[in-house]
Amino acid sequence: MPNVLNDYGMPSESLRLPRGHLPRPRLCDALLQADCRLRMLCAPAGSGKSVILGECAQRCPAGTRLIYLDLQDRHKQPDAWLQRLAYALAAASADKHAIVTALESLEQPLWIFLDNYPRLPDSPLDSLLNDLILSSRHRTQWWIASRRRPQMQLARLLLEGELFELDAAELAFSENEVEQLLKSGGQQWPRTAIGELYATSQGWCAGVRLRLLGVASGQPASVERNDAMLADYMKSEVLFDLPDDWQYALFSLAHLHDFDAALCEQLLGVGEGGQLLEQLIACGLFIEPTGTESKRFRVFPMLAPLLAAQLPAPMSKAVYRNACQWHVSQGEVRSALEYALKADQPEVAASLMQHYTRDHILQGRSLALLTQWCNELPDSLLSSTPRLVLLNAWAQLLGGRLDQAREYVEQLVRFTPQPNAMYQQDVIAQWKAVVANVAFHRGTAEQARSLLQEAVEELPEYAWGQRLFCCALQAEQALIEGRFDEVQAVNRRGIKQARELASLAMESIFALSHVKLLELRGELLRGETLLKQLYHELSIAWNEEPSPIRARVQLRRGALHLQRGHFDEAQACFQAGLQECRDCADPVEFWGHLGLAELDGLFGDFASGFSRIAHAERLLQVAHVSVPMYQGPLIKVKARLLLRQGRWAQAETALLELPRQAMRFSPYGMPDLHLRLRLLLLQAQLAGGAENQTVEALCVMHRQTLEEGRRPLACEVGLILAEGLYETNRTDQAKQVMRDALAMARQMGLVTVERDFALRNPTLMRWGGETGGPQGAPQTLLTRRERDVLKLIAKGYSNQQIADTLFISLHTVKTHAQRVNTKLGVARRTQAVVRAKELGLAD
Repeated sequence: MPNVLNDYGMPSESLRLPRGHLPRPRLCDALLQADCRLRMLCAPAGSGKSVILGECAQRCPAGTRLIYLDLQDRHKQPDAWLQRLAYALAAASADKHAIVTALESLEQPLWIFLDNYPRLPDSPLDSLLNDLILSSRHRTQWWIASRRRPQMQLARLLLEGELFELDAAELAFSENEVEQLLKSGGQQWPRTAIGELYATSQGWCAGVRLRLLGVASGQPASVERNDAMLADYMKSEVLFDLPDDWQYALFSLAHLHDFDAALCEQLLGVGEGGQLLEQLIACGLFIEPTGTESKRFRVFPMLAPLLAAQLPAPMSKAVYRNACQWHVSQGEVRSALEYALKADQPEVAASLMQHYTRDHILQGRSLALLTQWCNELPDSLLSSTPRLVLLNAWAQLLGGRLDQAREYVEQLVRFTPQPNAMYQQDVIAQWKAVVANVAFHRGTAEQARSLLQEAVEELPEYAWGQRLFCCALQAEQALIEGRFDEVQAVNRRGIKQARELASLAMESIFALSHVKLLELRGELLRGETLLKQLYHELSIAWNEEPSPIRARVQLRRGALHLQRGHFDEAQACFQAGLQECRDCADPVEFWGHLGLAELDGLFGDFASGFSRIAHAERLLQVAHVSVPMYQGPLIKVKARLLLRQGRWAQAETALLELPRQAMRFSPYGMPDLHLRLRLLLLQAQLAGGAENQTVEALCVMHRQTLEEGRRPLACEVGLILAEGLYETNRTDQAKQVMRDALAMARQMGLVTVERDFALRNPTLMRWGGETGGPQGAPQTLLTRRERDVLKLIAKGYSNQQIADTLFISLHTVKTHAQRVNTKLGVARRTQAVVRAKELGLAD
């Protein structure tokens, strides 16, 4: 520690680093390398400001004097603070002029640390500090750690290049730093637990460290113990001297998922609420914006439940009632309904639910919230009006619970006959729309087709959301049946109508339908471009809020990346889409699990793939999702894994156990599933020796897929057909079919299809005069992390050194190394090094 003097001229002990300190060079280096007069660390309590000052103090250059002043629990009057600074500088007197003179007379560089700067507004102190900084020479550098930004000429200092500032987001631990902190304490947490800790704490230093207190045997501390410690910390460090009206404002706002100045006026008093909000934000009391340019705010999620609990229950309900009234006045039905339930006003909630439209359900977390609300409200209320019955029928339908949806919609009979013929026709049309959707998802195509057409023609204008969704199902049915020109026409009309109604949700559904058409035709790059643009538009429009539609965009992107051989990107999209589905209670989450299982099978990790399939099925069963919604997709992925393992008999058995309609009609979102299931069955039967009858069926399917324009599927059929033709000694025909299929696959960028064939039948590839895929195929089969491991193996690193370098466990390193050997076709480490050099992965 350098010669650090406190305000009494004695060496300071306050800057000693705490036990278990984690060095953070990314912050300290930035502060030390900044060439400016003022360095400011401005963030709420517990952000690690004092610790960073201490770390920087240890690196104070030789010949530089350092004065440390802790302003916590000291007199706040400027003259008292001046006296302390004057004493440390040996100034002639304790006034501003004498201190400026003392600073100007210094011959050696000086660092002045002002820690725990007063968090409550103090204009005289701010003004004094501003004058001292502006009048001091460049050899004097000021370091301030504060919970609020002092009212100084900071903009001027910034423009002059004399200010360097770190805020709460920059001071927060990164996920890697959280992992390093655990390792330094001898803890070895699962990666998922580390991610959960980082997500809940957002890297807030005090939150992370409090979570780690009392950890035993490498297991996270209990939630109850952590909450108690966090409550004690907040009372002693944050709430102890706050004015009463500030505390009430903070506790009230903690009840809300977000708020702005207008809502604060409603809750905290007209003419006072907005001002209180500004004061709480200025003083670093854990209020943060919900977006980069948003005027809406929220209380830090980790602390919101704890702060909200400080209000008695009657006062909490009053907060919810006021919030409900304000959101009603703004036409924000979802938020108003949520607060009505929290205020124990079920009748108000039921009344608000009637204003929910089909469009609302598709936005953000509305589906998850609606399902939750339906569980909280009594059945008598949920079935009290036709609108509520229909709303809950649609909610059950979107949740994949077909039987419950049908049960709800059948209750409409209680509301017939209606007072006049028009109302009666409206109720019948609404019934047809729901029943048509149920029929579609059950695979009864003819019933769905006729009811959908009648619903589209008969639904009233106010039910435009239901009508558009029925149109989207018509487009889906046309995709399944190969009527692609009809799909384009329906999508164009649907997008036009959705735009006229300003419904981004419905427009996105038709856009996704268009992407599926592009995918079936093999226009993968164009589809990916549209999905990327759509995701961006949804994120901006809905303020980054997770939603079922945005989740589907990510999952569809994952599927396209998988076909194009972009495995890292595919994995990231599947995981992101899966998480968004979880946030929205959307059963389509299973698409993400199945996509990841496909990747596992491609990389040879069959145990993980089958585990993911079982996990997905368990989730769907617990959520009471109807079997026709997921049975086919699960069996498809399971059969693929079995075939890659050479277990063709088990694959054939699993496929034959599917109901007959699964081979004739596909579920929503997977318009060619029925054809792919039939292809897998033929592939299994071909492997079992039934060559002659299988080849004939494959010829028919190959011709059909080419005629309908299903080019990617035609490639897969062609490659399997080539295998069958070769086995039946029709070699010339086999070679031509194989070459045509490979040429078409390469034209569309179907990397995975070609590699899968090359791995399955390398002999046939060589016999046909093919090289086994584009140059560098084994390299692109490796994930990014596997390539990192291989590079370090080639450099001679041990497994433990690789683990330390990449911040992963030793077990994970061994798993990656084993997969690398499998994919490169080598058995030993030395062979992997040679192969890495051949692929250009090593020097």
